[in-house]
Amino acid sequence: MKTFGSLVPQNHFLQIFLIISFFTAAATFFPLVGSIFLLFIPAILFFYSVRTGRIKSAGAFLIALLPFLLFSYFFQFYTPYPVILTMGIAGILIATIAFKNVSIEKTVIYASLFISASVCAYFLYSGYNQNINPWQFVQKFVAETVEENIKMYSMLPFEKEDINFINDNKQSFIDFFTGIFPSLVIIASAFIAWISILMGRNMLRKQSILFSPLEGLFRWKAPEFLIWIFIVSGALLFVPFEQIIIFGRNIFIVICFIYLLQGFAIISFVFQNKNVPNFFRYFFYFLIAVQQIFMIPIIVFGLLDIWVDFRKFFQKNEPTT
Repeated sequence: MKTFGSLVPQNHFLQIFLIISFFTAAATFFPLVGSIFLLFIPAILFFYSVRTGRIKSAGAFLIALLPFLLFSYFFQFYTPYPVILTMGIAGILIATIAFKNVSIEKTVIYASLFISASVCAYFLYSGYNQNINPWQFVQKFVAETVEENIKMYSMLPFEKEDINFINDNKQSFIDFFTGIFPSLVIIASAFIAWISILMGRNMLRKQSILFSPLEGLFRWKAPEFLIWIFIVSGALLFVPFEQIIIFGRNIFIVICFIYLLQGFAIISFVFQNKNVPNFFRYFFYFLIAVQQIFMIPIIVFGLLDIWVDFRKFFQKNEPTT
C-alpha cells in the first residue's frame, strides 16, 4: 500500500468541509433530493479518512456539521444532523476496519451493525421523549411515511383509481411495513455499507491505493448454511400464527437481500470478464433501480449459484484485480 503521508495536499481539510456543508445544506433545505446526497457521505469520509487521515477527516466533518446543528437548535428548524453524523462516522469506521485488512464480509457487517444500532438508538430515544414505547414510535413513523408518500403520489400523474386503492388500503400498508421494519433497517444499513465500500474503493483505486480484501468482490459468495435459514424462514410464512409469520418474513427478506448481493457479484464477474463498457453496466444497474421486478431473477441466480457455480462458465479469460 502506498504511503499516505505523501498523498495529502493541504486543501483536503477544506474539501471535506465544503463537501459536507453542501450535502448537509441540500438535505436540510431540499429534503427529497438532498436525501440522495446523504448516501455519498460514508464513501467520501471513507476515501478521505484513508487518504488524508481519520483525525483530520473527522475534524473537518464535525466542523462542517456544527453550524447546522446550532441553526437547528436556535431556530427550531429541522436539520437531519443525526443521520449525517451516523453516515459520517460509518465512513470513518469503514476506513478504520479497512486498515485492519479484514474481509469484505466483516467490513460490511461491522459498518451495517453500527448503522442499525444508531437507528435503534434513535427510536429508543424518540420513544422515550414522547412517552411511548419504541415499537409504537415505529408505527407512528411508518404511518407518517405512508401518508407522505400518498400525498406525493396524489401530485403525480397516476390514475385516480390507483390513488383511491392506496387510500382504501392505507392501514394494510402501514401494518405490513411496520411488521417488516426490522428487516428494512438491516437491509438499508447493509446496502449503505456495501455501496459506500464500493464507491470509496473505486475513488481510492484512482489514487493507486488498494486494500486487497476489498478487491475481487466479484468472487464473493454467501455462506452455504444460509440456504437452510432461507428454507426454514420460508416455511414459517405458512404457520398459522401472525407473530411467527412476521418473524419469518423478516428473516426471509434479509436472506433474499443477501442472495441479491451474490447475484450482483455474479453479474459483476461477467461484466469484468467480458470487458463490458461502463456505459452498459451503469445502464443495467439503472434499469434495475427503476424496475425492481428484475431483482427477482438476480436473487434466483444468487440462490442457484450454490449448486450451479455460474462463474465457472466464464473462467477462460479470468479477470485479475
